[in-house]
Amino acid sequence: MGCKKNMIKLLLVVFNVIAVIIGLALLGIGAYSKIEYGDILKASESSFTSIPTMMMILGVLVFILGLFGCFGAFKENRPCLIVYTILLVIVLMGELVAIIITVIYQGKIEEQVETGLTQKVKDYIKGIEDSIDIVDDIQSSLKCCGVHGAESYTNDTTWKTAHPDQIPKSCCIPEKTTGKYCEAQGNADNVYSEGCLDKATNSLKDNTGLIVGIGCAFIFIQIIGVCLGCVLCQRIARDGYKEV
Repeated sequence: MGCKKNMIKLLLVVFNVIAVIIGLALLGIGAYSKIEYGDILKASESSFTSIPTMMMILGVLVFILGLFGCFGAFKENRPCLIVYTILLVIVLMGELVAIIITVIYQGKIEEQVETGLTQKVKDYIKGIEDSIDIVDDIQSSLKCCGVHGAESYTNDTTWKTAHPDQIPKSCCIPEKTTGKYCEAQGNADNVYSEGCLDKATNSLKDNTGLIVGIGCAFIFIQIIGVCLGCVLCQRIARDGYKEV
């Protein structure tokens, strides 16, 4: 009996070391997504915006729970393990909600990005500073222009009046461009021809699938942790648990 309990205890400690690593991984993935795709997510103006932050919060919680679980298992403290198991279940539910939101909106990525990006470009043309920063960052990083191309600017009456035959500098290759704007006509080699909608959508779709896959793997591992925590609690209850 003692041998089995020690084996479960060891497995739970090992699991929680893995949980600490998983927590750091979630934190890292969330931070990377927020930095790398922050402007695209802001432009989409959908529930996707909250996913990187949610992942970072869950990562911190999983990290703390991993340390807490190691302590409870090592000390064989039953109340500590009960709290640990309950909190781990709550975190699992949070991760499941994040994955469900991601899957639901995965099929609506293009629609959400097109709606948000179109509005941001309109605000850019109106001179709204926040939108100017977001759109310029998207166009520069993805090497694209407008929603469907430079026509997002050249076909807009307000833009044509203020900047005839010009497009934003972020739509052009920076090494070959001077000034705040660049010429839209006779400058094809220097202008990004592809619109930002396709590039932003494909970028989000590729990484969303990866995030869902990693999230499902993490949930599976954490379910094992919940089971180990419950079993160890039962074993400790039979033998009498140790105080901290």
